[in-house]
Amino acid sequence: MPCPSVAEPDALPVLRILSDLHIFDADSRIRDPEQLAPLFAGVDHLVLNGDTCDTERDLPADELAGLLEFFRRRVPRVTLLTGNHDPAISELHELLLANGEVWVTHGDVLFPEASPWSTLRAELARRIDHQLAAAPAEERHTLATRLRAHRAACQKLPREFDRRATTAIARLHRLSITLFPPRKIIAMLRAWRDTPRLAADLAAAQRPSARVIITGHIHNPGVWTRPCGRVVINTGAFGPPRGALLVDLHGGVLTVRKVTARGGRFHPGARVAEIALAAGHSASLASPHA
Repeated sequence: MPCPSVAEPDALPVLRILSDLHIFDADSRIRDPEQLAPLFAGVDHLVLNGDTCDTERDLPADELAGLLEFFRRRVPRVTLLTGNHDPAISELHELLLANGEVWVTHGDVLFPEASPWSTLRAELARRIDHQLAAAPAEERHTLATRLRAHRAACQKLPREFDRRATTAIARLHRLSITLFPPRKIIAMLRAWRDTPRLAADLAAAQRPSARVIITGHIHNPGVWTRPCGRVVINTGAFGPPRGALLVDLHGGVLTVRKVTARGGRFHPGARVAEIALAAGHSASLASPHA
């Protein structure tokens, strides 16, 4: 299945991309979705690039519906892409913008075990391999098949810990699982190091028109220009360890900004990078709702 592509409108709306909000997670800095309201001012199309919330297990349907309605009341168009923590929140796993010049996907597909730092990495790898083996041989190498395999593998995983628990004991338990054994920290640092290269290589092989690749997943915000000329952007996370970036597409220009916390709310902050897009205006109101 081809990646959905966004058509170019005549108007010049603002499209904003965020990821890894992890709402309802005790580690998220978002305690109330209303804290995000300043990030929606003047935005016509909001793209949430995975891990908006954690839906793998036990999220009440009415709570999820209320959260999605919150976004849709504040922004004219909302497109949700799936992540490893919300694998069934949408049927969209990737998005092409600006005539394919900008490719947006969560980023776990870069790794054969989705999250190499996870306690569940072996189970994830087993599930992904099982899904790929069940696909027709001629389709197993395609990005669409790989994305579907990752999403199926991430559903109903065993629980490592209660993500919503905020007691001191629960936080200590979560910290111990995160930090030990030390192999996990090494795997995370390697993922930080390797993501720009892996993203650029995957784009070259599977989405060759993409000059800019926007990911989340690894919680390491940054902008990297690869030797091939492709630019890889990671939007970080609304939680540890390093905070978040936002990406705006408006008037043929892609702008990356820090997300800053002020007065208990999140705001667009200092500009980090600006990239002119050859395709011209890249925001759209034509992408399907999630």
